[in-house]
Parts: sequence; structure tokens; C-alpha cells
Amino acid sequence: MVKQTFLLLALILLSGAGLHAQQTPLSPLAAFQERLKREAAATTSIESDFVQEKYLDVFDGKILSKGRFYYRQPDRIRMEYTEPAPYLIVMNGEKLKVVSEGKSTILDLHANRMMQEMRELLAACMTGDLNRLSGAYQWEYGETPSLYVITIRPLSKSVQAYIHEMVVSLAREDLSVQRLRLSETAKDYTEYRFTNRKNNTLDREDDTFAIP
Repeated sequence: MVKQTFLLLALILLSGAGLHAQQTPLSPLAAFQERLKREAAATTSIESDFVQEKYLDVFDGKILSKGRFYYRQPDRIRMEYTEPAPYLIVMNGEKLKVVSEGKSTILDLHANRMMQEMRELLAACMTGDLNRLSGAYQWEYGETPSLYVITIRPLSKSVQAYIHEMVVSLAREDLSVQRLRLSETAKDYTEYRFTNRKNNTLDREDDTFAIP
């Protein structure tokens, strides 16, 4: 069950931005990293619309989904799919809830290191708070006229079994995440595009991230 849920997270939740514009190496890197750290610290919550594009080579086609994304520091995430069918994923601390076809499943992440790492990857990539990731990744930084582009490749063999590469695209003006892509293999990927983003609007007392 845990392995199946991990695959679900890796294939459905994570995502990233593949860019077609010409990239150049990002410089000066230290200044960008410091700015990214400040922006992440100042962001207590995020809510936005998203469109998910999923491609599996075996099906030779793309599957589109739509929904609403919510995040609140330090580790609360809600992915609420509305199209083509209702689907809900909530991560709150050490707990994960999935609601599909009216059935709810709750898992405890505390005892599973791989699931904990997936939670950290998800939170870091979805929000742009990449400083929270450990050193077990290879990083490449690039830029285009409108975006900063960060490519992340896991060094751990256990993570490589699920994730080939992640690419995060951030808007230059405010470092908000515009696109996010997870490549499970060299061909299969899931990509999110975020719009209508609002920062620091979620009340800490609401039940958006509630898990019984």
C-alpha cells in the first residue's frame, strides 16, 4: 500500500516546467539563492489554480486535469482536482489523506523515510522553497528573459527508481512557481502550470488541511 501511494504521489503530485526557450547559465548564483531564501521565508501560504498535463509514452497521448492548489507553512499541502473527476490529496505533517470516488484513505508517513522525502520534495518544488532540500541532489541553474529555471536530479538510487528529473520554473519578477515538471523516465512526465496565485491569504484556523 505504501509503495502504491508513493508511486501515486510521484506520478500525480510532482511536476515541473520543461522550457523551449534558450537558457543561459544563471549568474550571479549566490544572489539568486539568497533572494529565493528571503521570498520563501516571507510566504506563509499559497493558493492557486493549476492545469496538470500528464504524458505516458505507453499511451502515446496527454491527459489534462484541472484543480486548485493550497499550501501553508511548514508542511501542509492540498491538491483538489475538479476536472475530469473529483480527486483530493491532503498532506499535513506526518499524515497523508487521499479521497477518490468517495473513499478516503489515510496514511502515517512517520515510519517511512521514502514517503517523508517525497513530502519534502513536493513542498519544496510546489512552493519554490528549494532551500529545504538536502544535499542528495544535483542542481543546475539557468535563466531566460522571463524565467529562472532550476533542474534537480536525485543522486540516491532509491529516489532515482521513481524520479528521473525535476524542473522548476520561477517568474523573474517575484520568484513564484510558474511551471513544474517531474520526469519519471526520459519520456514519461507530469507537468503543472499555475495561475491566479495568491500569497499569505489562508487562515491558520481553517480546515483546508484537516486530516482526522
